[in-house]
Amino acid sequence: MYYPFFLAYILTGLFIGVAVFAWALKTGQFSDQQRARFLAMEETAQQTVPSAKAGRDLYCVFYLALAAIGASFALVGYALFF
Repeated sequence: MYYPFFLAYILTGLFIGVAVFAWALKTGQFSDQQRARFLAMEETAQQTVPSAKAGRDLYCVFYLALAAIGASFALVGYALFF
């Protein structure tokens, strides 16, 4: 009865997970494993430079959150009325 609702969430989560994993492989997020295991033992944190794209990133995250909420409402409405 409500299978399309749950199937849509499963497929959306699977697609997002595969896309993020592909992005991580493409950008080399897993390339320096020898250094990564010693990061927790460092005494001082490295100074980071603030990102110049913080405003645009915030808008993108906000848009994605609104799109996800809108898709959730659309799926619930579809499940309840059809």
